[in-house]
Amino acid sequence: MQDAAAQSQIQKAPPAVNLPNAESRPLDIDFSSDPVLALRRHQTSREDFRALVAETVRRHPATMEAEAMKDVADVRVRQERGGLLPSLDLSVTSYRVLSRDFSNDPNNIIERSRAKQRTDANISLSQTVLDFGAATKRIGAAKDRREAATADTESTEERVALDTISAWYRVFGMRALVRLGQAFADSQRDLRQGVEQRIREGASAEADLARVDSYIADADRQLAGYRRALADAEARFRELTGIEAPAEFDRAPVPAVLVATRDEAIEAAGGVPEVRSAQAAARAAQGDAGAVKASKLPNVSAGIDAGRYGVIENDRDYDVRFRVTMRQRLFGGTDARLGEYRARARAADARSSRVREEAARDAAIAWADVQALEKQLTALESAYTASRRSRDVIVERFRVSRGSLLDVLGGQEAYFASASAYIQGLTELDVSRYILLARTGKLSAELGLETESDGQ
Repeated sequence: MQDAAAQSQIQKAPPAVNLPNAESRPLDIDFSSDPVLALRRHQTSREDFRALVAETVRRHPATMEAEAMKDVADVRVRQERGGLLPSLDLSVTSYRVLSRDFSNDPNNIIERSRAKQRTDANISLSQTVLDFGAATKRIGAAKDRREAATADTESTEERVALDTISAWYRVFGMRALVRLGQAFADSQRDLRQGVEQRIREGASAEADLARVDSYIADADRQLAGYRRALADAEARFRELTGIEAPAEFDRAPVPAVLVATRDEAIEAAGGVPEVRSAQAAARAAQGDAGAVKASKLPNVSAGIDAGRYGVIENDRDYDVRFRVTMRQRLFGGTDARLGEYRARARAADARSSRVREEAARDAAIAWADVQALEKQLTALESAYTASRRSRDVIVERFRVSRGSLLDVLGGQEAYFASASAYIQGLTELDVSRYILLARTGKLSAELGLETESDGQ
């Protein structure tokens, strides 16, 4: 039911992408109704798109794995907090002698005096009094690991979301290219009919048909490649979302907020989940090293031991003892263990710095990609409008028997190439915008992904 609901939420797309027919007045073309340029103006509902991405993220196994690891980290915090509380041990022992035979040797008088049967109960209450902060440091390290696990979960969710967005645009772009390729192949066949008419009128040679047929075959080859890529894209979409790609759907909504400058992108990269996870892991490693260092110092604990002897056999034999214990381990590899944990802390700190630098670099690259692709799309749109006008001029000239077939074929090919490049440039720009959001820590907010707070 959820899959059906998610699929029904996707809005219908505008009419199929076609190559517009050549117009008799190429300089007066109204591009506001151009079907290729219309792809940029139509977007699906932001709420519906968010719902699909959120459902995909929720059901993905990688998300479930990350959430389970976050639960492990949360339980570890509770486990370490238990080190501050008293521990209580309860034991009950009952025995019955089945057979014994002692001599009168005074060395076994204790064994001879033992009762034939007895039931004892013991309770031991212990509390650490002084550990020089070892338990507190372990708790702090566990909290840092929980924070890292929360950031890892957010990182996983964003990665799945980006895969879903990429799959969406792959289907969107390939479907547009398949329709465009089909329209191009049909236009080449229409051109063949025009050439046949010109041959009957004596305006063209029969050899021109062979040239047209070669262009038709090449158009069919391109169309077959697009269809194969579309099948792969739809299979990927189905694997990610759990639903079939709808028969029609629009371009995904353009992100509302993007960073304005390269420096802003680099600064924002410090808050991405990968950086926060690495920083929390480094703090946890420092906490572990501090706990190991504190464990080298004396540990003082106090406790009460109470015993009831002969629970069944008598009604009052018992004792209660107060106990104070100081324990310190000397030698036994303690220095080497501390050195190991300090080295791990240095490695974690170096990794945190590396991840931060890589995140800043990736954010700068993503920002530059968006700027370049925006300029590229403007150029592609200009190239598309120019190639359409050029195509229409050539076709009109050919129609009145004043142009060559080679010019028409070249014009059609150039127009199809510019239309294909425009569609690919549009999808690349949109995907790069979402990548920039991810590289600057803004993707979850844009998609409305809920991340459980780690302030526990």
